[in-house]
Amino acid sequence: MTIESVESSGVTFLKVTNSVGLALTLSDFGAGIYEIRYLGVPMTIAQKDKAEWLHSDAYFGKTVGRIAGRIKEGKLDYLGKTYSLSVNEGVNTLHGGVEGFSFKMFKMDVVHLGDGIAVDYYLVSKALEMGFPGEVDLRVRYLIKENEPVFRIVYDAKSSEQTPLNFTSHTYFNLGGEDTVERQILYIDANETETYDSAMIPLGFAPAPKCLDFTTPKAVGKDINDPYLQNARTLGYDHCFAFRSNKSSFPVLTLENGSFKLSLRTSLPAVQIYSDNYPRMGALLTNGQKEKQHSGLAIEPVYKPNDFHAMTCMPYEGKRNFIEYTFSKKGE
Repeated sequence: MTIESVESSGVTFLKVTNSVGLALTLSDFGAGIYEIRYLGVPMTIAQKDKAEWLHSDAYFGKTVGRIAGRIKEGKLDYLGKTYSLSVNEGVNTLHGGVEGFSFKMFKMDVVHLGDGIAVDYYLVSKALEMGFPGEVDLRVRYLIKENEPVFRIVYDAKSSEQTPLNFTSHTYFNLGGEDTVERQILYIDANETETYDSAMIPLGFAPAPKCLDFTTPKAVGKDINDPYLQNARTLGYDHCFAFRSNKSSFPVLTLENGSFKLSLRTSLPAVQIYSDNYPRMGALLTNGQKEKQHSGLAIEPVYKPNDFHAMTCMPYEGKRNFIEYTFSKKGE
């Protein structure tokens, strides 16, 4: 295992490379993933310019919180109270508000383990920060194994009072540095998807229409121009899928091309898929391409939107979830 540290704009970018060629570059700003490479080949996209990446409203690779997704009119109705949240997408709250966790500086620690290392990021979010109830103490742990192309993100949180929490990683995948992800093959073990109003506010789950059915693996771009997906807020995928299986025991999502495959396991019950519908056209990316529509696929395991009961963290009991990513090269 090798560890390299680079400082840029007051932020520490830590590159961890294991013995089988999996390399993660992590950031203490946003407890984020700046880049993933496997066998020297890019698996993700982000803005190459680190200064631009830090404050990008595309959330490239960052930890999202306190609550991933949109909350209508910035009003959180919870346990008989209404909390006024920070609004940052018109009148709505997106991904925790103006200063959500993606834009916070975390404290960092590196722990050497028997079979790899853990890179830990710590943050204390004060009560009513961005309007959310309760003080939250969060650790985001990246576990990288020494001899396997596998890493896991573990979210450990404690709160001073009952509060909803829904953290995720907003990493955009594109295996092999292709110009878009449209030809890559996606499988999702989900036959229900969220429905939305015209502002993409969640309305509830329904059986997945054909264009959102990935229970049989298909190319990301096969149905991406379906009229169901072409409204003023999407122009592609920006949908939550509810897993139908025991998600923690086997992959519930895979993405692959002719050379590489990503398999994902998680303790979370759903996944938000976003197909980079509103790119920063022409921006240079970490994979050497210039950003265009559908340059990457954000894969964000989450709780179901508005399921605040499932999101609840009880005082001092703690709440834990994980996301695990496994990479493989075909023909090996």
